[in-house]
Amino acid sequence: MSLLPETAIQALSAPEVECLIVGLSGGLDSMALLHSLAQLTDRPPLKAIHINHGLQAEADVWQAHCEIICAGLGVALMCRRVEVAVSGSLETNARVARYQAFAECLGPGDCLLLAHHQQDQAETGLFQVLRGHGAMGLLGMPQARALGLGQLYRPLLDVPRAVLEAYVETHKLKYVSDPSNTDQSHDRNFIRHAITPLLDERFQGWSNRLARQISLDETARSLLAALGREDLLKLQTPGGYSVEGLQQLDRDRALNALKTQLMDTAGAAPSAGQLRVCLRMLASSQPQEPKNQAVLGHEYHRYRNEFVLVPAIPASRQDVSGWPFGPAPVDLGGAVLASDWHLGGIDAGLSGCVWALGQHGQKCLKGHNKRILDRLREAKVPYWVRQRLPLLTRNGEVVAIPALPEWGLKQAVAEGFSAAKNSAGWRVSLTRV
Repeated sequence: MSLLPETAIQALSAPEVECLIVGLSGGLDSMALLHSLAQLTDRPPLKAIHINHGLQAEADVWQAHCEIICAGLGVALMCRRVEVAVSGSLETNARVARYQAFAECLGPGDCLLLAHHQQDQAETGLFQVLRGHGAMGLLGMPQARALGLGQLYRPLLDVPRAVLEAYVETHKLKYVSDPSNTDQSHDRNFIRHAITPLLDERFQGWSNRLARQISLDETARSLLAALGREDLLKLQTPGGYSVEGLQQLDRDRALNALKTQLMDTAGAAPSAGQLRVCLRMLASSQPQEPKNQAVLGHEYHRYRNEFVLVPAIPASRQDVSGWPFGPAPVDLGGAVLASDWHLGGIDAGLSGCVWALGQHGQKCLKGHNKRILDRLREAKVPYWVRQRLPLLTRNGEVVAIPALPEWGLKQAVAEGFSAAKNSAGWRVSLTRV
């Protein structure tokens, strides 16, 4: 008998699903899900993906375990290492890095499967209530949503954890245990290990009832989310969203629009406090600019009469020493640095060049009189884009500035660093995504 509910099996067999990809941590839940899927004969091709956060001494051992298991099941495994920001909530930062890696690996027709179960859903609902949610009803994890170019689906949300445990025992599956899951300094772990046992003892079956109520509240959430998307569509401008339009919405409707945007973009719900802070910044009548607010691994930026929500700059790009010059596209959080060959571009033979962020200041390109910052301001390049615009430097000297096509700025190269006449060099541009 399959671990998967019949409704989940039918959903995974839909014509638009071309490939199933299991998020495999190596723990009990994901091992049960992978094994159960591997037993199905009438399904799309099956793969797995393991995210190595590098936060535990055993991280490489866990990855090796996943490699062995997948080899035994004949399942192709993708392994991705991520860098987790150390400032702020480590739990949140790890989640953001993990989902970014998931999104990057999904193509059209791919369906990422995560092994969250009924107890996870109940704990999430309880956690959200304690954080001040409620405007959209009891809020749990969505069973399905878009992610990257593909889809995310949680087939076990209605399955009790005891069923997964029995499945693992029946099939003698080996799994790993993350010691951080018992660290009660993390809020979710505190709820799981300190709160839910008391609830289990006093209110038997509470998790099942709470998970069912979360499912029933999905209708209310869907209606409010539809209203939020409708409002956001009306607020859209060529560069983002209208501050004036947001100010004209009543407070509750404005909060709902921002909450919908964050849930659709970040895949997580902000707390009531986070929402209020974001709205206060975005709808303020105070003239100081630029303004920005970090939330759920993303950033709200307000510039002039527009605001945007963009992913935070990846931690790997925030190192002041920069990163080597190369042709591969670089994700800078809502913007991508891309290169191609072009006559008169940057000399391809240059060595020792690095890209670095946050170095505009008073600098000028050799042979150019105007400061780089003045050039950007005159073109009305938003502050969030300026934050993500790297400069190509060598020995502290600015070699080149990428093009910004959306703001009419061409690539600028310092004297002595351009490709020879009639020779091809690198043309680099920063475009938002």
